[in-house]
Amino acid sequence: MMQIQKLVAISSSVANTTGAKWGYFSLIFSLFYFISLVANFGQYTTAQVILACVNYALFIGLYILAIYQKGYTVAYPIIGIIVLSTATAYFHPGANALFGYAAFLAGYYFRISAALLLLGLNLAGQVISVYWFDLYSPFYLATSAVVTLGLMVFGVFSQKEHLHQAEQDKKNEQIEQLSTIAERERIARDMHDLLGHSLSSLALKSELAKKLIEKSQYSEAHKEIAEVAELARQSLSEVRHAVSGLKQQGLQAHLTQLTTRLNQLGFKTQLTLDITELSAKLESSLIMLCREWITNILRHSNGNQVLIELIQTEDKVKLTITDNGTVKQIIAGNGIEGMKTRAEQLNGELNIQFKQGVQLLVNLPHTHK
Repeated sequence: MMQIQKLVAISSSVANTTGAKWGYFSLIFSLFYFISLVANFGQYTTAQVILACVNYALFIGLYILAIYQKGYTVAYPIIGIIVLSTATAYFHPGANALFGYAAFLAGYYFRISAALLLLGLNLAGQVISVYWFDLYSPFYLATSAVVTLGLMVFGVFSQKEHLHQAEQDKKNEQIEQLSTIAERERIARDMHDLLGHSLSSLALKSELAKKLIEKSQYSEAHKEIAEVAELARQSLSEVRHAVSGLKQQGLQAHLTQLTTRLNQLGFKTQLTLDITELSAKLESSLIMLCREWITNILRHSNGNQVLIELIQTEDKVKLTITDNGTVKQIIAGNGIEGMKTRAEQLNGELNIQFKQGVQLLVNLPHTHK
């Protein structure tokens, strides 16, 4: 028994999950078991008829047990079907209809080495029944052997199909997981870009309002506080649009809004736009790139001038943002890393130069819509 267990333990992954793999509908073919019984009913005793029905019920039980077992234990009900079919053939040759089920289950659940072992045991049972019970009719052994071999091959191919489908399902699940992760990262970058700029503006204007109050310039402070409130409402609206995916504002409108805010915060801003129609993905990426870099200017630049230039050529879109701050080195944080990732995802380039201030250069490939 230990040797058999070691051999049949070479089960395929199909045998490692429970559940009917071969539907109950296939049991309809097992009714061939009763053809000989019905055709030669007068030759059977009452006891033989009852025993034939009991053995068929045992076969059904073993079949159901086989399709719900796991691992090498699937072999036991398969062996049970072979032994039951062999014994039943003593008084009822219609039992040869049941050998094929054991062959299919062996081919379906086990790797080829273990399946062939069970096939050999199956064929041996048929030959034994022929010699022990004098079943020399060609209709018994020939039919049984052909059906057994055919269902064995069918079981092997069914296993391969099942494993292939399982592999595809696994790959699809992995792709879905990766897509979910990528979408989460995109949302995280969008929220960082969106809120980073807005919160920086809110902080600067709040500090300005505080200084104005300290200088008793209440009228100007009241104006700044009102702008803080308006900016907060705008930021809340933008977050809602970003989350719901209903953001409709275009690239030009966003850049105009950014330059307006820069002007309100004391920067002299110049905007140059020479673009026609861009894809939604490219436009969204440019908006987020501009937001993030403007946020960096607000946080770190000690300059007072910002030049924004966006030019579209036949096959490229070039974004240049320059400020006259004196920063000579920038340590890339999450914001800049996110910008680089955006550019790379679009097969573009992002560079930072220190010429007469700090200059952001972004080149993105462009195809007409």
